[in-house]
Amino acid sequence: METFDMKYFASLFILAAIIITGCSNSESVTYVGKTLEYQYGESIYHVTFDSDSEMHWEAVAGDETGAKENENYKAEWVDSQKLFITWVEANGIGVSQILDFENGIVYNHLLRGREVNVGTGKISWIE
Repeated sequence: METFDMKYFASLFILAAIIITGCSNSESVTYVGKTLEYQYGESIYHVTFDSDSEMHWEAVAGDETGAKENENYKAEWVDSQKLFITWVEANGIGVSQILDFENGIVYNHLLRGREVNVGTGKISWIE
């Protein structure tokens, strides 16, 4: 009976390894070194991911045109097409976003003091 149990558990282990490998983020969107355009109504921002922890953004249209900053960020894949990203801007605003590359949507939460503003926008790659 012990031999059967070991073969059974070995088979389960191999099956689990195959499933986990198949669900890995190896198919995730490549974003480092690229620039995204974020559009929130009339406001447009260009966000360039310089590395896996540094990026810079610039407002190119809207009320904040000309504003720009370099940021350190943290990111984690939710799935192969959705990236959770967060950073704190120089002015103290906390930004948390989910970038949905498949549908071209950014889900945005901004934390100013103890107030949270929620919104969505459109994202697209700049070639």
